[in-house]
Amino acid sequence: MIRILLLVGYLFLTFSSEAQTVADSSLRVGYTGSQPFVIEGTEPKGISVSLWRDLAYHLGLDYELMPYENTTAGIEAVKNREIDVLVGPVTINSDRAAHVAFSQPFFETEMAILAPSVEMGFWDYVKPLFSATFLFGVLGLMFALTLVGVILWFVEKETLTPEGEKSTLRGIGNGVWLAIVTMTTVGYGDLAPKTLAGRGVVSVWMIVSLITATSLVAGIATTISQIKGEDQTITSILHLEGKKVAVPNNPKIIDNISTVGGRPVPIPNAREGYDLLAKGQVDAVVYDVIPLEYTYLNHDESQYVLSKKNILPQYYGFVFPEASELKKLIDIEILKMRESDEIQQIIDNWVNQTSN
Repeated sequence: MIRILLLVGYLFLTFSSEAQTVADSSLRVGYTGSQPFVIEGTEPKGISVSLWRDLAYHLGLDYELMPYENTTAGIEAVKNREIDVLVGPVTINSDRAAHVAFSQPFFETEMAILAPSVEMGFWDYVKPLFSATFLFGVLGLMFALTLVGVILWFVEKETLTPEGEKSTLRGIGNGVWLAIVTMTTVGYGDLAPKTLAGRGVVSVWMIVSLITATSLVAGIATTISQIKGEDQTITSILHLEGKKVAVPNNPKIIDNISTVGGRPVPIPNAREGYDLLAKGQVDAVVYDVIPLEYTYLNHDESQYVLSKKNILPQYYGFVFPEASELKKLIDIEILKMRESDEIQQIIDNWVNQTSN
C-alpha cells in the first residue's frame, strides 16, 4: 500500500513538474492552414487557432503565434525544433509520423465533392431509350418474333391462312401475332396451333419467350433506372471518370482520383478550387469537407451541389517535435474537450457563421 502511494505521489509530482516547466516558458506556436481553420488578419483566428487558444487558456500557457506558408514548411520547422508545436488542419499519416509526433486527433474529417448542379432536359430523359443496348434488345425481340411467326406459318398454313386466301404475308403476320400472344400469355384464343408440329413449336416458344420477356423487362428496368438516376451532376467519386478534378496536393488523394479515371488538378486551398470551378476550368472539387463547405456557404449555393459520402476519411492533429513534454498535456486537454463536445461546438460556430 505504501509503495502504491509513493508511486502515485511520484507520478503526480512528475506530471506537475512537467506542466510547470511548460507553463513557465513562452511557447513558439506555428500555425498554417486555410479557412475556416486558419483565417488571417491582424490577429489570426479560425477553428484551429480558437482551439489552441482554449487549450492554452486551460493549461495556463504563454505563447507566441508564428505563421507558416503551408503544412510542409510548418512540419519542417517542427522537425528542426524551430517551434514547439504546429497547429492547423494537419492530416495525421504514417509518413509524417516517422519524423514528428502528433497529438490526439481533434477532428475526424472526410473529402466532399462540390460540382455544378445540372438539371436534366427532355433529351436527357429519352436518351437512354436510344442507347445501343436497348435498341439491339428491341431488334432482337422483333427478329425472334418474326422467325417464330415464319416457322408457325410453315407448319400451320391451314390454321394461319384464312380460308380461300393464299396470302403468304397474311399467314406469316398471323404467325407473328400468335407468337406475340403466346409470349405475353394473353391467350385471346383467336388463333391456336392444331397440328402436333405446331403445338411443339408453340411449346418451345413458350419457354424461350419466358426467358426473352424476362430479359427484355430487365433491360427496360435498367433503362428506366438510367433515366431516373443517371446524374448529370457529379455527386459520387465514381462520376469523376474523365473529369478534371481540383484536389489537395496530397499524393494519396491524387492517386485515388486517378484510379477512378479522374484527372487531378492540385490546389493549395478550397477557395482556389472553387474559383477554378466557377471559371469552368475544372468539373468538380474534391476537398476536406469543412473548408469546402465553408467556401460553398459563402457563395451562391443554388449553382452547386455539395456531396458528403464518407470519401477518404482522415484525422487532423497538432504537430510536436519527438519526445515533446508539451504533447502529453495537450493530448489530455484535447480528450477532455472532445468528451465535452467543446471542439465540435467550436467547429459548428465557425462553419455556421457563414449562413448567418
